Amino acid sequence: MSTEPSGKSASLLYGLLYGAASIAFTVFLYLGGVKTFMSPVARLGIIVPIAFAVLTAWQQKKIQGGYLEFSEALKTIFKAMVIGLALSMVFEYILFNYIDVAFNQALMQATSEEMERSLKGQMSQEKIDDLVEKIGTVDQHSFKIQALTFAIRCILHFVLALIVSAIMKKKRPMFENSFNQ
Repeated sequence: MSTEPSGKSASLLYGLLYGAASIAFTVFLYLGGVKTFMSPVARLGIIVPIAFAVLTAWQQKKIQGGYLEFSEALKTIFKAMVIGLALSMVFEYILFNYIDVAFNQALMQATSEEMERSLKGQMSQEKIDDLVEKIGTVDQHSFKIQALTFAIRCILHFVLALIVSAIMKKKRPMFENSFNQ
């Protein structure tokens, strides 16, 4: 009996691993505080989905004997991405809305201050104050915003899955077994 995962379980396995890695990265940023959460280090989080998209495609290719059709790769990678993304977003929702609401508020305040700093000189102080006030009242971790963010991230992850699928695809030769019989 083989211990290699099938295509469906590869999506599930790598989706769960992607979710766990994403959650671990979020916890790392969270433990570093608001400054770390908003630092350039946070942008390194883009490596996590890329790595798991490639790993998922690689595993699927291995399962299929070194060959991987584009459509199969896309389906497998995107399923894994959605599973991992859903886990990560549920964790963030719980963290910021139930576990540490004060951190969420501090993050909203720091975001408003950063926006104000970046807009200085580009528009009048009155317009900046109005914009910062409007944005400061929007809870980025509310269910409505999280649902919208999930949809946008799914689209971005689909694009990632398209790119990785195009790179990792390898068609099986049409007459591969014809001469071996």
